[in-house]
Amino acid sequence: MSDVLRLTLASLRHESRRFLAPGLAVVLGVAFIAATLVLTGTLQSSMRASVASHYEPYASVITPKEDAADSPSLPSASADQVAAVDGVTSVDAVRESWTMARTPAGQRGALVTTGTTSHAPEVIEGRAARTPHEVTLSTATASSFGSRVGDEVTFTAADDGSHARAEVVGIVDVGDHPVYGSGTPVVFTTAAGVTDLTGLTGWTEIDVRGGDEVATTQAVRDALPRDVDVVSATEASDDLVGQVTGGTDMIGVLLTAFGAIALFVSAIVIGNTFGILLARRARQTALLRAVGSTRGQVVRSTLVEALVVGLVFSSVGVLVGIGLASVLMAAGNAWAADYLPTLVLDVPGTALLLPVLAGVVVVVSAALRPVIRSSRVAPLAALRPDAAVTARSRAGRLRIAFGVVLLVLGGSALVASAAIHQVLAGVLGGFVSFAGVLLVGSVFVPWLVRLVGAVAARPFGPAGRLAVDNAVRNPARVAGTTAALLVGVTLVSMTAVGAATAKSALTDVIDAQYPADVVVQGDDLTDDEASRLARVEGVAGDAAVATTSVRVTGASERRDVQVAALPRGIDDVVRDPAAVGHPAADEVVLSEEQALEAGLASGDEVTVSGPRGRADLTVAIGQPVGSGWLVDPTVLREIDDSPHTAAVYLRLADGADVDRSVEGIHRVAAQVEGSQVGGGAQVRQAHTDALDLALGIVLALLAISVVIAVVGIANTLSLSVIERTRESALLRALGLTRGQLRLMLAVEAVLLALVGTLLGAALGAGYAWVGVNALLGEFTTAPLVLPWSQLAVVAVGAILAGLLASVLPARRAAQVTPAAALAAD
Repeated sequence: MSDVLRLTLASLRHESRRFLAPGLAVVLGVAFIAATLVLTGTLQSSMRASVASHYEPYASVITPKEDAADSPSLPSASADQVAAVDGVTSVDAVRESWTMARTPAGQRGALVTTGTTSHAPEVIEGRAARTPHEVTLSTATASSFGSRVGDEVTFTAADDGSHARAEVVGIVDVGDHPVYGSGTPVVFTTAAGVTDLTGLTGWTEIDVRGGDEVATTQAVRDALPRDVDVVSATEASDDLVGQVTGGTDMIGVLLTAFGAIALFVSAIVIGNTFGILLARRARQTALLRAVGSTRGQVVRSTLVEALVVGLVFSSVGVLVGIGLASVLMAAGNAWAADYLPTLVLDVPGTALLLPVLAGVVVVVSAALRPVIRSSRVAPLAALRPDAAVTARSRAGRLRIAFGVVLLVLGGSALVASAAIHQVLAGVLGGFVSFAGVLLVGSVFVPWLVRLVGAVAARPFGPAGRLAVDNAVRNPARVAGTTAALLVGVTLVSMTAVGAATAKSALTDVIDAQYPADVVVQGDDLTDDEASRLARVEGVAGDAAVATTSVRVTGASERRDVQVAALPRGIDDVVRDPAAVGHPAADEVVLSEEQALEAGLASGDEVTVSGPRGRADLTVAIGQPVGSGWLVDPTVLREIDDSPHTAAVYLRLADGADVDRSVEGIHRVAAQVEGSQVGGGAQVRQAHTDALDLALGIVLALLAISVVIAVVGIANTLSLSVIERTRESALLRALGLTRGQLRLMLAVEAVLLALVGTLLGAALGAGYAWVGVNALLGEFTTAPLVLPWSQLAVVAVGAILAGLLASVLPARRAAQVTPAAALAAD
């Protein structure tokens, strides 16, 4: 055994506990990567197995050409034509089309289809549809519709808006269906039923059974015209697998990105750890050099040590990742059976090798710089206390100068990104500027620690002052320790602020497009019906829109139109008062399209004549109500003393259950002749829910990086306690109590966490504002919105994390007696 290997093994045996903290960082980062690869492989293999089985019974698949816009389906006679081809034993003709359904839960989109006989879904309640006026719903569709067996559902049957009704006769399970098991809202019926409910008369796909796949495909291709696509079942299966698994590929990419962030934070923690370890072992290294060890032997010994640490903890991380993936897979099978095929754990070779390789590379790379730096120190110099790289040293000046350059370049790219709405420029600017922040951290982080400590540490007396001095004693170390937390908090803050800002901007867009939460229109709404709508649970305000028919004389012709008037309290009902017209007493408001159709322009004079009287009005271009021209309520009363109610605007209370309230409104509106229900409440709710869900997932994933950063703080404090053993003993000998010593370390940890949180929150807010403006700036203004409650949770969490990180180091420091500590070498 070589001297280098013996030295490495001895070091690992005697200092194994000091590698637990960086090892935990490696385990967390590697586990994230491993779980990502295992989950991605499991999803892809499970979906591939399920989807590929869809075309297993067939030889060929026939579909319309994608570019045949004038022929979206195959002619109805195609099925018989294909069945007559030599070698074809039978055909499965599929007819399906998307349409809208009016359900107890409101308007819902649905795919109405015949399905195929080879993959008929299992009926779990009722029976299968047998006539054109019967349908069966998947379990997810039935839940979305709020429908049960025996209910009637109304479908939009054609582009002309006509409607057709069908009875729900069964509920089917499509959880394992290779095509419809992904959560698609699907309705099954007969071929004639698809025609009645959607207006489609042709076939969207014909699946062909036959003998040899190649021969059957060629025979069918020769028998059909060139305006259709005929492919083998294998080719169709590959295409379908690509479509379905494309989403899992994107999920894998996103999860891998979060894993890379976790590994990056791990690298910061590990690099800082090795730097402290090597500084701690400076005397030992000097003695080895003095007794004959070469610089190369010292470097190799430490790198082998890092290699062993990387291999051991990366292997543990892979096992943890596989276990985590197994738990998530079981949860998916239990909770998402309606949306995912049955998942079977699949651990690809890449999930075993790549995470270990990544972990080893991160550990060795993080250890390389402090190893080389320590090896350059002469033996006699190493026996003296090591001087840190400061801003006054040549290395410090170069690093800070380079950091400033990166800050300027990155900041310029960020400003340009927000101005020209280019996301890529913003991403590049963010990376470059953040790298600059990390490089100049040794200058401003200690300054920030002193600034925050002057306020936060003052109440703790001498322990607080000592904590501030200890925290800034080694600028490079405090900057490195804070950097790990800075990465996590910046990303968390950027996500939270970005989501809040984007939600506000999108809400403004939706409010401008759909000023009212819910709008109920009808042929002639009575006061009683309007009153019942206003009493629905969750409705906080209502406004009735009155309308009448009038004769308009102006320009070069006369025409009959509908004029409407909004009540005086409309601004209290709509979300965006600027999005609804407010005509003056001598104006009539038209949209640009209405004015063009009528041959009118802004400022033209028209005479409006109604059942009671007439009014001379000036045309104004703006936002009318529906298809009617908008006038002031006093004008409407002048021309008709008994107008009828054409619509009711409803505002939902803040915090109301939107779906439940809209469902209640639909039940009341169903009794109104010719009723239609619209509005922006559910659109707004859908966007809000989607953003909240994405925010929750992203924050949960980013929490891994914050946990690793907390490990880094604890690790730094632990090693710092070991370095300051004599100092702590001297303080104890001078009268510092154990409680004050614990308090000093706790304040030190909290200061580091607090500075990292404050700086990270500021950077995150800036990056978020740039990102949202780059994405949405072309469509709407996006003022910065700070979610104070979420940022407060981050700050409180950082303080608690700092306290938690200080517990074990403080306990160890307090247990050492002054005499024993002063006697220690």
